[in-house]
Amino acid sequence: MSQDKQVSRYEVNRNVRMVFTRHDADLTRIDYSFTGNTVYLYGDLVKPDGDFSAQDIDILAREISALPHVRDIQFNLNNLTVVSSGDSWQVTRTKKSAAAAGAAHQPGSSGDSTVIINKVEEIKVVLDDLQADAKKESQKFTGSTGSK
Repeated sequence: MSQDKQVSRYEVNRNVRMVFTRHDADLTRIDYSFTGNTVYLYGDLVKPDGDFSAQDIDILAREISALPHVRDIQFNLNNLTVVSSGDSWQVTRTKKSAAAAGAAHQPGSSGDSTVIINKVEEIKVVLDDLQADAKKESQKFTGSTGSK
């Protein structure tokens, strides 16, 4: 019986992927998993060239809901809030558009969290440098130079 559950989970995940592919969803930005009759969706639900319309998401959700073994869909998306309202799905945007979100992933932008360490230094030296940089940044915004 456990093997049947694994097969159905695999099949449902495969079918969910086919629904996303059919609707041209960017599969690199969305994660999904089927557990206990529920499909869980995480990440950003977008197309490679932009956002889905509310009607597109309603159709996509209906197709996923119609899959065998699926009783519920839980949306935990960064860019949308999707709530079941009887026969349809209520869709609300919660984040900037896909184009703006994609810009945040560009190297050097505020969304970049990569740190490259070029040389070994003592932690005290690094912390002193960080503190000095923070002080310079705060002086930029206050307009003061720190000395009179």
